[in-house]
Amino acid sequence: MAWLTGEQIVIEVKQKRITIEPFSLGQTNPNSYDYRLGKTLKRLLPNSSHLGQVCLDPKKRMNYEEINLVQRGYLLQPGQAYLGHTVEVFGSDHFASLVTGKSSIGRLFVHNHICAGLIDQGFVGQITLEIEVQLPTLIYPNMRFGQVFWFETVGPVKLYSGRYNHQRNVTPSQIYEDFQ
Repeated sequence: MAWLTGEQIVIEVKQKRITIEPFSLGQTNPNSYDYRLGKTLKRLLPNSSHLGQVCLDPKKRMNYEEINLVQRGYLLQPGQAYLGHTVEVFGSDHFASLVTGKSSIGRLFVHNHICAGLIDQGFVGQITLEIEVQLPTLIYPNMRFGQVFWFETVGPVKLYSGRYNHQRNVTPSQIYEDFQ
């Protein structure tokens, strides 16, 4: 398995084997590509209670408060769970990729993509980000927020065709559909 360099990412974008839209050469790193934070957040709200405790129930559709980021920033609060999205649309039928944090953001104790970092071959869309903070932290639309890197896979390829393909904006969990 080989991890693509930044220069190889540029080549693959030019050859249309990797989709990054919009693409900016200035967001390319030695081994990754910086993604920017989109303009919409969703703050997760409890959707159930169990034995008198407010909680999340994966059998039920999740509830969210929608937040539109403005240029003066938005203050994220500890103890809250937010979903955001990338400005960029990413995808590839030729490479799998991983979404991860950026050290500059991590050093602010912002967890900007907590889990579900794998982007399967065949997926194309904006990436939904799971975001939490340790301290009250201002964030801004279009700020560099994390990075994506691509790697070659080994073996027969089955392209992703799941329910999150072609997502735009913030796409909340649809796990409740698994129980129907």
